[in-house]
Amino acid sequence: MPGYHRAPVSAELTVVPSSAGREPPQAQIDACVRAAGESGLARESGPGKTLLAGGREEVLAATMKAIEASLDAGAHVVQVKVEATGDAERFH
Repeated sequence: MPGYHRAPVSAELTVVPSSAGREPPQAQIDACVRAAGESGLARESGPGKTLLAGGREEVLAATMKAIEASLDAGAHVVQVKVEATGDAERFH
């Protein structure tokens, strides 16, 4: 990740949807993306992955909300990778 894209903490969430979930598999992924978007943090989304970046407390809080949204939608697995950096406050 280029230096200008770094932040004090980043969290990468990967939703592994379940076909037996309460909602369809894509809705389980979308729930994570939606919750991440509501956080107001810098974020990127790709196929099944969402990256949040910002201050430690806000990233961890937003990560928990995104995990809860995915699980509530029926996902059985949400993998999380948290990385502490320190070059910039947020990326755009």
